Amino acid sequence: MNYKGLVFFDLDGTLLNKQSQISPDNKLALQELTANSYLPIIATGRSIKELKGVLKQSGITSVIMMNGMSIYIEGKEVFAQTIDSDITDKLLGLARSLGEEIAYYTPFDIYLSGDCQGLQEHFTYFNEELPPVDENFYLDNPVNMLLVGSSDNSHDAIYQETIPQLHFFRNSPYSIDVTKAGFNKGTGVNIIKDILNLQHIPTYAFGDGKNDIPLLLAVDYAIAMENAVEDVLEVADFITHHHDQDGIRHALQHYHLI
Repeated sequence: MNYKGLVFFDLDGTLLNKQSQISPDNKLALQELTANSYLPIIATGRSIKELKGVLKQSGITSVIMMNGMSIYIEGKEVFAQTIDSDITDKLLGLARSLGEEIAYYTPFDIYLSGDCQGLQEHFTYFNEELPPVDENFYLDNPVNMLLVGSSDNSHDAIYQETIPQLHFFRNSPYSIDVTKAGFNKGTGVNIIKDILNLQHIPTYAFGDGKNDIPLLLAVDYAIAMENAVEDVLEVADFITHHHDQDGIRHALQHYHLI
């Protein structure tokens, strides 16, 4: 298909409302966007396992997931990176020395190394059920992304300085997303453009959190939600309305995409 442009959407605090749902107005706006020959793409830290309801509600089938570690286009995986088990082992040891545990992510599975308050609060915060514990899952299965259950912001720098092979960025008050160094939502944008050979068309992105900054910096038109954190507002080309109002439609209309 000849697309006029690529439009990337973060989920929590952006495309989703406070109930973690796609509002009827956002669903209609996405339909209008697609009808106008633009390709909507979700860009998220979540996995396919956590996206099934969202994909069905939104009608979107292209996803940068797990912060750029896996990419699906029209329902088919076109790119994936994994984290070596010896690096995961090092992270697990460090996390436990700080009184914390980690989660292992693949597109279709999430397991915990153990239970801790940070992980409990993370999954509650995102309206998700607490995954099961399988301490040794990473030893027998490829893992695309990790997550540290941590509500102590002072630990962020400790993780990054100790394990530079990984990239740590806080995604909630209770958790730190972890990818292989050099991969994020922004690298996903460039990978999709290369795979589809669409370097010539304009790109747009919506976001609200710090892990959306690489995404916004990778596109031609960076859109921050009104509820975005200050760092995101500073890199935005346009600040739209609140995610629980008409923020998506307002920006799409501003750029004449619908």
